[in-house]
Amino acid sequence: MSMKKIFISGLVALACMAVLSGCSDFLDKEVQANPTDKTYYDTQYKMQSALDAVYDLLQSDSYNDQEWRFGEAMGDNVFGTDEGTSSQMGQLVNFIFNTSNTWILQRWQVNYKGIHRANQVIHNIHRVRITTDSYSAYEGVRNIYGQALFLRAFYYFNLVKSFGGVPIRPEVETVDSLVVPRSTKEECYAYIEKDLREAAIMLPSSYAGTANLGKATRGAAVALLMKVLMYESKPGVPSEKWQEVVELGKYMVEGQPMTYAQMVKYTGADDDNWEALRERLWFKPKSLIKEGTSGEYEAPTDNLPDVSKNYSLAYNDYYGNPLNNGGKWAYLFQFYSDGEFCKGSVFEVVFKESADGTSGDTNEGQGLEFFDVGSVKMFAQDELLDNIFATGDPRRDFCIHHQTTTFDGESWQGGEGRYVSMKWYTPKKDKPKYAGDNGKNRRVIRFVEVVLTYAEALNECGDRENALKFLNMCKAQVNTINGSTTLYKAGGYGFMRDQIWQERRAELAFEWDRYFDLVRQGRAATVLHAFGNRRANRRGAFFREGVHELLPIPQTEVDVSNGVVEQNPGY
Repeated sequence: MSMKKIFISGLVALACMAVLSGCSDFLDKEVQANPTDKTYYDTQYKMQSALDAVYDLLQSDSYNDQEWRFGEAMGDNVFGTDEGTSSQMGQLVNFIFNTSNTWILQRWQVNYKGIHRANQVIHNIHRVRITTDSYSAYEGVRNIYGQALFLRAFYYFNLVKSFGGVPIRPEVETVDSLVVPRSTKEECYAYIEKDLREAAIMLPSSYAGTANLGKATRGAAVALLMKVLMYESKPGVPSEKWQEVVELGKYMVEGQPMTYAQMVKYTGADDDNWEALRERLWFKPKSLIKEGTSGEYEAPTDNLPDVSKNYSLAYNDYYGNPLNNGGKWAYLFQFYSDGEFCKGSVFEVVFKESADGTSGDTNEGQGLEFFDVGSVKMFAQDELLDNIFATGDPRRDFCIHHQTTTFDGESWQGGEGRYVSMKWYTPKKDKPKYAGDNGKNRRVIRFVEVVLTYAEALNECGDRENALKFLNMCKAQVNTINGSTTLYKAGGYGFMRDQIWQERRAELAFEWDRYFDLVRQGRAATVLHAFGNRRANRRGAFFREGVHELLPIPQTEVDVSNGVVEQNPGY
C-alpha cells in the first residue's frame, strides 16, 4: 500500500471518529465477556486450542499443494503431467519462472502463516494460570510450548532452505513491525537451532495414550535439528556443524547419554542462568520443589531421557509387530494406515477421514491421492528406476507400470511408459468412502533418514568405518524384503559419500525432499542439466547455477516493503 493511500485512509478514519464522538455515549462502553489476548490464553485448554491451529495448517491443501511441487516435482526423480511452459507450474519445474510465480508466493505465505500461529502460542504461554504446583501441571504447559517451538522451527526451515535468509517476524505483530528486513541465512539458522534445542529438552520422548499420537516429541525435535545442521554444512568442508550432527546421532541413533546442558549448549558459567532458563521453559521452579522430592528437578548435568528405544529401522507397527506379517509388502505398509506411528516414523502429519463426503480443508483429508486414475501428478523417471534401483533392489518393484495390478488386486491404467510410486497408493481396505476424503497420514521424518544423516556426518568427520556400519544397517533392512545380501563397500571419503547419497535417493524417493537434497549437496545444476538432456522437453536444462539454488522473494513482498525486503541475486 502506498504512503498516499495510508494518508487518505488515516483522514477517513479521523473523520469517522469525529462523527462517532457525537453519538450516544453507549458506544464508549467496554464490551463485556469478549476474550482478548490477555484473557483468552489463560488456561492450558485454551492454549492447546491455539496449538491445534498451528498443526492444522500442515493438513491444509494450501500447505501440501506447494510441498510436493517444490520438494519432488522440481527434482530429477519424476516427470509430471503439468510441465508445459504456459502454466505457472510448468514454468516452476522448468526454472523459467519469474518473481510473481503464484506457487512461490504460496510457499512464502503458508509458512509465514504457520509461524504467525506458532508465535501466538509462544508469546502468550506466560499467560497460562495453573491451579496446582504439581510437576504434571508444569509439564502439560511445557509440552504445548515445546511443540510450538518445534513447529515454528519447522516452518522457518521450509523458508530458509527455499529462499535463504528471510525476515524473522516479531512474536507480537504491530503496525510498526509490518515491514521487517531479511535476516541473514546464518541468523535464521541460529534462530531455528535455538527453538529446536529448547524443544528437545522440553518435549517428552513419547506421550501416554493413542489420543496424543501425532504430537511432536523429543525425537522429532532432535531429528529435525540434525537435518537443519546438515543443511548448514557443506559436503567436503570440515565444520563444527557436522560434528554436532554426529553428537546428536550418537544420542538419537545409538542411545548414548546426552545432558540437558549439551543439548541447549549451556556453558554452566552461571547457575542463576540455568534456573532462569528452566522457569522460562516451564520446568517446575526449584523454589517450589520440596526438599527430598525426586524426579522434579532437571539439572544441567542430568542426562536427557533416552529416545533411541522408541524407533527402529525394522518394518514394525506402533506396537512393534511386523507390518503385513513381515511379508514383501511390509516396506510399503509403513506408508499406509497399518504403519501410522510405526517404529520407523519420527514425525508425521495426521489426517482424518470425515466419512460424510466433506472434502478439502473442511475435512482435512489428505490431498495425496496421486495414484488413482485421473489424479496422478508425477511419474517415476527411467534413470531412477534403472540405475539407482539397481538389479536386485526390491524397492524398484514398488513403482508399478501401466496396466499392472497392485498387491491387493487393483489394476492401474496410467499410460504406456509410466511408472508410479506405491508410496502414494491407498490400499483397497483403506479407501475412503467418498472421493477427496482420504485420511492417510503423511510421513515427514522417518528414522531411516535420521540414520542416513548420521552416516553422512560420520563420513564428513572422518569416521568411515562407522559411516559404513550405519549405512549398511539401512541397506540390510531393505534386504529383508527379498533376502538379498548386497551391501555397500568400504572406500575413501568421496566413494562413501556417493554411496550414502545413492541410498538417500533410493530410500527417500517420492517423499518430497529430493530437490532440496540436491541443492544442499551443491550439485543441483549438474544433476538437473543431465536430467534435462534426457528429457524431450529439456526440463532441468534451464537451471542457472548460482541463482536457482534459491527461489526469488515474491515480488509482492519486495514491493510492499518499498525495497526493505531485498530480492535474491539473479532475479
